[in-house]
Amino acid sequence: MTFDEFNTAVDEAVEKIPAKFKQVLEAEGIEILPREIVPERVREIFPNSIVFGVFVGISKKQQSSWTFSTEPTRIEIYQQSFEQAFGPYITSAIKDQIRRTVIHEIAHYFGFNEEEVAERGY
Repeated sequence: MTFDEFNTAVDEAVEKIPAKFKQVLEAEGIEILPREIVPERVREIFPNSIVFGVFVGISKKQQSSWTFSTEPTRIEIYQQSFEQAFGPYITSAIKDQIRRTVIHEIAHYFGFNEEEVAERGY
């Protein structure tokens, strides 16, 4: 898949986010960014894993007037991982997993941990 095709698939997944969550993300300036490759730092944190995406930053639940982050809060979605898991072509399976990954990482922004996200099917 080309990066443009992947970017379009991510945009389509973002469009399907319920409005109340999308409004919060937009108001808070949280971007959902397609990336071509998984950064080395992410691969080190999750060795021997396919990482479809990550939430970077301080969750809404942890924010206070005393929190400080050196990086902008964001969600990154990795094309390389989808190609590794599903092959080089955009399919309905990839689109479904992109949507699930976007929702999964948004849940982390709202403060849900891995177990809580998994309990909800993402």
